Amino acid sequence: MIVNAIYNIVDRIFVGKFVGEAALGGLTVSFPLMMIGFSIGTLFAIGGAMLISIRFGEQNLDEANKVYGNTAMLILISGLCLTVLGSIFLTPLLNLSGATEANFSYAYSYMRIIIMGIVLQLSSFTMAAIVRSEGKPFLSMISMVLSAATNIVLDYVFIGPLGMGVEGAALATILGQLVGFSILVYHYFISKKSLLKLKLAYFRLRWAYVRQIVLIGASSFVINLGTGISASFTNGALAVYGGDAAITSYGAINSLFTLVLMPIIGLLQGIGPIMGYNHGMGQPSRVWKTLWTGIGLGCIFTFTLFTLMEVFPEAFASLFLDPASPTMAVCANGLRLQMLALPVLSFSVLSTAYFQSTAQGKKSFFISLIRQLLVIVGVLLLPQFLQLTGVWLAIPFSELLSLVIASFMLVADRRAHKSEPLLQQAS
Repeated sequence: MIVNAIYNIVDRIFVGKFVGEAALGGLTVSFPLMMIGFSIGTLFAIGGAMLISIRFGEQNLDEANKVYGNTAMLILISGLCLTVLGSIFLTPLLNLSGATEANFSYAYSYMRIIIMGIVLQLSSFTMAAIVRSEGKPFLSMISMVLSAATNIVLDYVFIGPLGMGVEGAALATILGQLVGFSILVYHYFISKKSLLKLKLAYFRLRWAYVRQIVLIGASSFVINLGTGISASFTNGALAVYGGDAAITSYGAINSLFTLVLMPIIGLLQGIGPIMGYNHGMGQPSRVWKTLWTGIGLGCIFTFTLFTLMEVFPEAFASLFLDPASPTMAVCANGLRLQMLALPVLSFSVLSTAYFQSTAQGKKSFFISLIRQLLVIVGVLLLPQFLQLTGVWLAIPFSELLSLVIASFMLVADRRAHKSEPLLQQAS
């Protein structure tokens, strides 16, 4: 998932440095639409992958194969729908996402190419998630690393020597995804080494599988959908309280925040299959140990980056912006404020993995929904008193309250299933 975050960061670094701040603003207002599309992928990919893990734990390979087929069909249908609808309604969607006169043309040029490759992107993400459920995370990682490496090289070639601007950044992203997709296609359809086998009959959608996939994947869906929607609200508030400089700064800040968030989502995807397998095996103690191991690793990671970004915000902002630009001061201040969310980020995010993996999809959905709703509440409420500072503090506001809610839910669930204290089970 660090590699996944690199896709956003590399595009924005090259665009900010070689094309200009207005172009970086265009990618910023494109981000909500990309996250909304990505949320559809996570709904089916993560839901399907975790359900496959549970079926593996139950030693039910036939059911795992049927879930895989239904997941693949859902991704194909949803990807095609997003391509058609995105192409038709791109202009009004960008306006809703906070596009301004200065950055609209860049956002439009970038997104019209991204939309054309969305089926490929969602398919690649789904296959990588299912490979992890098979117990082959290294193969998933290799496919994503090679995708990112291709993206970086092509970004340089297309944006630098060829001067293709934001269109080059979008094309590099799609071609990078194609490389990773090709590796996973080889694993599933040519090498014959996969535990899962696709038959034509497995592609027929069955309500029982679709319902379970959606329930389990709903929290991941809400995380990404809510991120997209809240980013649209944030762009609108930034336009009011900070103008184009604030929107451009948000592009850099959001990329850096994604660099931290994506590895936490990666931990969620890493611990999810392990917890799902052990839940299927009837081993609750291993489920809890896995959860607390993930949270501990996440806290170490987020606190390290929190410290670096608070001490050296200008160094991180200069990856995207000219150090002499007036926008630099706005970006450095916003970075310090928004990164106050990092120390508590892993707990509220990873708690959803526990409820997903134990087939309590409604609870994981609730936590994810609350996190995103609180961001929107913060964006609407805090600037009334704190102006631009209030916009930057919306995410820390959301994460702190989400931490409290998730803690109560985990304690209540632990007490409902066993009288042993929560932390003692994890030790």
